[in-house]
Amino acid sequence: MKHSFRHGPRLTQREYEQAVVELHSGAFAKNERNDAFIGRRELDLNIDYRLGTAFPSERRDELWRIQRRIEKRRLRLSICWLAGRLVPRTFLARRANRVARFVVDEYAKALTPDELEAYFGADEVASPSLPVDGP
Repeated sequence: MKHSFRHGPRLTQREYEQAVVELHSGAFAKNERNDAFIGRRELDLNIDYRLGTAFPSERRDELWRIQRRIEKRRLRLSICWLAGRLVPRTFLARRANRVARFVVDEYAKALTPDELEAYFGADEVASPSLPVDGP
């Protein structure tokens, strides 16, 4: 599908992958400030790759706020996954899919339908899901 929005050129897959490798191969000390820096930079790279390098900064900030809310949910899902032997796999799958729906719904608050589809893909927007591996 051809998208109607214009946010400047997009990173190529090669540029995107190279930037991600460079980001994670940096000699950063492990602390919350660097985790936040890396998380924000990862988000910006995803935006540059999927939506365009001229995506507005105020909307990037809004997506960052959304991403922080999502991270809290993801951490709770991780705790459930770690307790995998205590909870049925179907429970984890349902919970993972609720998190996936939450992610898409949250991003939909800041992105147009075309942008949302470009960011996640049409299938994921229509039916969000996360894979659940067995313990």
